[in-house]
Amino acid sequence: MSNKLRVLLAEDSEDDVVLITRELKKNGFDPIIERVETSQSMSKALKDIKWDVIISDYVMPHFSGLDALKLRKKKNIDLPFIVVSGKIGEETAVEAMKAGATDYIMKNNLGRLGPAIKRELEEYKIKQERKKVKKELRESLKKLEEANKQLQSEISERENAEKKAVEAKEHFQNVIDSTYEIIISVDKNNRISTWNDIAERVTGYYRKEVINRTISKLPLFKDSQHLIDVIKNVSDSKKTGFEDLVIITKNNARKIIRFKGSALKGKSNQKIGIIFVGEDITKDIEVHGKLVEGNSYLFPDKNMDAAVDLFTDLVRSNYNGLFITRLNPEMLKSMVPSSLKIDVILFGQGKLAGFKNISDTKTLIQNIKDFTAEHKKPVILLDGIHYLITKFSFENFIDELYQVNEIVAKSRSIMFVRFDPSIVNENQMAIIESEFHKLPSQKIEGISLDDSVYDILKFIYEQNQINSLIPYKKVMSRFKIVYSTAAKRLEELENKELIFSKKQGKLRTVYISEKGKTLLHKRHTA
Repeated sequence: MSNKLRVLLAEDSEDDVVLITRELKKNGFDPIIERVETSQSMSKALKDIKWDVIISDYVMPHFSGLDALKLRKKKNIDLPFIVVSGKIGEETAVEAMKAGATDYIMKNNLGRLGPAIKRELEEYKIKQERKKVKKELRESLKKLEEANKQLQSEISERENAEKKAVEAKEHFQNVIDSTYEIIISVDKNNRISTWNDIAERVTGYYRKEVINRTISKLPLFKDSQHLIDVIKNVSDSKKTGFEDLVIITKNNARKIIRFKGSALKGKSNQKIGIIFVGEDITKDIEVHGKLVEGNSYLFPDKNMDAAVDLFTDLVRSNYNGLFITRLNPEMLKSMVPSSLKIDVILFGQGKLAGFKNISDTKTLIQNIKDFTAEHKKPVILLDGIHYLITKFSFENFIDELYQVNEIVAKSRSIMFVRFDPSIVNENQMAIIESEFHKLPSQKIEGISLDDSVYDILKFIYEQNQINSLIPYKKVMSRFKIVYSTAAKRLEELENKELIFSKKQGKLRTVYISEKGKTLLHKRHTA
């Protein structure tokens, strides 16, 4: 089979044209050659015909190789350009290459011409394919960005939003693997239809293991029915919202993923599926014990230290704190770091300068409602509710508690309620417990640590209390150990979920978990 080659040849010698033609045929080409000798004739040829390669003599009576290169550049034509000349020195060859020639060949060595053309054509093909891929990627990224904006803002022009959603579906797989977020979509039968690289990395499940499988059949989702309910709610309401979903990875690790879901609609407004965009927030949420926004948690404890500790941890994690308590201002100063911005309201009839006060349940409800409406990511510590129980009837207190929990749920707040359980009877305690979530379990049975490892855990806790960053080097310096020893001991603590690490700029720093704090407390009091 012939290999046609369209050649634009700038050459004044008929004999050289014959030699070049013969050499091309020897190398398996079927050349179609047009010879030009002037700028005008080359300009016309470039305009009229699509060429595969340009070959040019360097020195001609009315034209030159440099003139040909300049003309190619002016026309913005990116074709292989090979200089073939019998009168070219090393400096002239360098000049030609700088001007844009892809190769140069001496006329007394035309045996190089065929292989040079094959190489240049292959490189040109690769270069054009790369340009095409880059162009398609840019277009796909642009379409995806537009589609996401449409999905998130819920613009009024529904027909246009549907069109963009379909376009995003068509181009989605080409670009989603370049994102830093987890992207998953399901079809109308709740089967996985999209699963990007980040989803693979976080869950351990490859795309081929989950695509076209229904959610209920996958061991990945700890509560698949909850996710199915979320999908139905998103689809029916045509709204997007954030959900914290618990997943079990392929290696049996528990992770928390925060997703935002949007309904996908076809051209005829029929449901075609749901798209979720999310991120792994396991490490961030670990700092406050894997708590869930919208829940109220109970601290039935005479001592308030644990409740205050967890509350301040959340405030350090960029939550806005409201502390409602019976403590006097002096005790508050000793328990709550002054560096933290926390609103404080005091229980009681009397008023103290600089503080709001609450003397009845109606005022309590209104203050919580106002705070959650005015602040993002609110966290509330309601300390000493035994004051309300003893001051008012238990039944009245429970009625108002229903309203408080409803405010917390609707505003996606987190609330801790601490009280002395000795002031209520068994039946009352059961009623209170039914209205609150239990704190996440922090089981520590069977955990044993060498003193050297325990000392590091205690040091991390002390440094966390004063908001001091703890990179590996700080541990090495404090305990005078080498990097490998520090890394091994910190890895042991992290594997036992007593600490976790986060990246702060270029540094990786460590923090004590609630489980670690519990271990320290139990060992201290044992």
